Amino acid sequence: MKIRVTLNLVVGIMGIIAFILFGLSAIINSRCQNGFGAEFNARRKQLKIPVVHPDWRVYKHDDYTTWEKAKVEKGHGFKMATYDGCELNFEEDHYWFSSKKLQDTVLTMDYWYKNSRRKIDSTIFTFLQGNNEDTITRQKADSILAANKINRDY
Repeated sequence: MKIRVTLNLVVGIMGIIAFILFGLSAIINSRCQNGFGAEFNARRKQLKIPVVHPDWRVYKHDDYTTWEKAKVEKGHGFKMATYDGCELNFEEDHYWFSSKKLQDTVLTMDYWYKNSRRKIDSTIFTFLQGNNEDTITRQKADSILAANKINRDY
């Protein structure tokens, strides 16, 4: 009987500690995410990453944030950033080639930040046309955007 009471007490205390740590983690992550919106655009431009437009809608989650244009239109319209605690981990941007709700042509830019777990940063461009998906170079991405008269905001 004593063992059962002790075990229940230990499990209860561990549950309370986990609840407190989870709450603190959420508060810290939320504070960190607040610094990576439009106010981080100068750094994005240095890194040649698309910017967050100040008029975009913001959706915050525990470990990532998304921004998007209120209305789907041609051009840069979506960004997602993920975090490892207070470090930026990854950003993904979408450039659309029409104003249709269902996009059949999308240029995606994925950027992995150099951080405490990754020694170098890296960028991958993916061009999706219908069912065809190709990994392309930055130069090819730039030429596709220019040919379609889409502003390169990086």
